[in-house]
Amino acid sequence: MRSIYLTLVVVVLSLAALMPAAGQEAPLGAANWDLVGQPDGPPISGTELDLITEEVAGIMRCPVCQGLSIADSPTALAIAMKAEVKEMLSKGYSESQVLDYFEQSYGEFIRLEPKARGFNLFVWLAPLAVLLGGLLFLAMRMKKPVVAELEPTATSSSTESELDTYRERVRREVAS
Repeated sequence: MRSIYLTLVVVVLSLAALMPAAGQEAPLGAANWDLVGQPDGPPISGTELDLITEEVAGIMRCPVCQGLSIADSPTALAIAMKAEVKEMLSKGYSESQVLDYFEQSYGEFIRLEPKARGFNLFVWLAPLAVLLGGLLFLAMRMKKPVVAELEPTATSSSTESELDTYRERVRREVAS
């Protein structure tokens, strides 16, 4: 029991050491931007920055809501993430660099639409395969059977004569 308390004290003290001092706010992630390299493009601002920010925020999943993008989510985390996206874009980072940065923290889960590779490729192609299979099935079911026209042939005439012979024999046996 004593070791559990000792472990809890060590964990709490470790977390306290990592937190910023009171009154100081650490930037959301500016120190880690170097993980994606230098900005690919020139800094942008104004309306262009707002449009690109909305576009990028619209394809990123909110970690709290999970069904909404960070552009649509009202949570504090989503608002902070959107602000960080805007700041990165204003510094000249590209859309792919911003997505790579957030993927390093949250994994591919952060994308509302996963990349089409590996197992995800199956997820992208499965609906198409099911649709094509369904259309093929419907086409086969809707296809009308071809009725062969009966043409008198030598085989059918010999069969008719055998049938006539059989009928005649049955009539004689029934009559007797």
